[in-house]
Amino acid sequence: MSIESLIESKIIPAVEKFGGFASPVKFHIGSEVLHISGKDVTTEDKDADCTITMSPELFAQIVAGETDPMTEVMEGNIEVEGDASIAISIQGLF
Repeated sequence: MSIESLIESKIIPAVEKFGGFASPVKFHIGSEVLHISGKDVTTEDKDADCTITMSPELFAQIVAGETDPMTEVMEGNIEVEGDASIAISIQGLF
């Protein structure tokens, strides 16, 4: 599934339900970028307080609820830069 289709089908509804983000967060998913600030979701590479990097396959598994993001961080499959408390809060997104 492409990042664009994930944004439309999963990310935007999840962000709306979650209530948005007070601080901007950026996901590096392979060569793609996903930026969320408030309820605004875009593929623009903007500044963020927290940047989370992972493979596209792992991102798809997380969105589908097939794996636990915190386990993946502990195993070194997800890299978190910046404010780690933002990354922890994202756990409730999916």
